[in-house]
Amino acid sequence: MIQKEIISETDSVYNYMDGETVLGYLEIRLVDGVIDIMNLFVSEDSRRKGIATSLMNEMIEKEDYNRIMLEVNENNNEAIRLYSKLGFKEISLRDRYYGEDTAIIMEKVK
Repeated sequence: MIQKEIISETDSVYNYMDGETVLGYLEIRLVDGVIDIMNLFVSEDSRRKGIATSLMNEMIEKEDYNRIMLEVNENNNEAIRLYSKLGFKEISLRDRYYGEDTAIIMEKVK
């Protein structure tokens, strides 16, 4: 089950729950119709079960937004595939954003 927790006027967390246990979460910030994905995490033993996809789909369905923005490490191929599958497009790069690694800036427009 996915539960939304409102942290502040702009910040929310979607928690993927198994009973009382959080298996994954999605932290977002919504300002002026733009969602910034702050963090998407799934516990290691719960990966490859569709939890990240479920969290993203829940957020896309429930939030009122014009566009969604995120940064992803160029070497995180699984995350890049997920975001691409959900309709995100690469719009820019930030060299050495993750130490020596480049960040790919992705966007999804409603």
